[in-house]
Amino acid sequence: MTPTVMVVDESRITFLAVKNALGKDGFNVIWAKNEQEAFTLLRREKIDLVFVDVFEGEESLNLIRRIREEFPDTKVAVLSAYVDKDLIINSVRAGAIDYILKPFKLDYLLERVKKIISSAPRLTVSLKKNIEDLEITLKFEDIVRKEIKRSNRTGSRFCVMYVKFEDIMRDYETIKKFFRETDYVLPISASEYLFVLTLTGKHGIEAVTKRMKEKLSERFSYTYVCYPDDGKTYEEIILTLKDRMSKPRGNES
Repeated sequence: MTPTVMVVDESRITFLAVKNALGKDGFNVIWAKNEQEAFTLLRREKIDLVFVDVFEGEESLNLIRRIREEFPDTKVAVLSAYVDKDLIINSVRAGAIDYILKPFKLDYLLERVKKIISSAPRLTVSLKKNIEDLEITLKFEDIVRKEIKRSNRTGSRFCVMYVKFEDIMRDYETIKKFFRETDYVLPISASEYLFVLTLTGKHGIEAVTKRMKEKLSERFSYTYVCYPDDGKTYEEIILTLKDRMSKPRGNES
């Protein structure tokens, strides 16, 4: 059966962008300009996923809660241009299964929606059982800048590693076991992680990935950057990481 995705947004432009991204892969995409239209459509037909913007704050959060309560088989995700820690955390607590930023690349949105549709109804991007980890993720820039200062002070190195699992990674505690207490484990989606390995060079990355390949059944791809070899400022490190994330090392198992 063709999945149906509804966009609840005043802007027709957002609806058309989602339709353009998903329609080419066979998704049925419908539009509701407000809450009233959304519930009329929800009662009329089976909708697999609802995208909600959170620009209305608490009103938008109440909409997410109401959809989850009245239509438990329908998933809800946030599609918003707002990057606000409290909004993201509260959206997840209200029942959102993902938080996607606008503007988005069409292929990126399609990939995320496929993951959402195939995931468990209440599995969330933040690994809902541990909301605090999402708060840590949002402090990524602060963490990296702090490590740059520490490295400059002590003459040490540190690395940032990006890992993408082929499927949703549910065993979060297992992942944490591969790292030291001083390292940072940052979930950025249900299948993607950033790791900041403190006081460590490239050899540390090699040791971690070797242990992961030996102990995990999940397949993954990865890439990394190290300070100061791959950048001497936060901006340089992020630019290098983004470039390498587009072509990570082949799937490992």
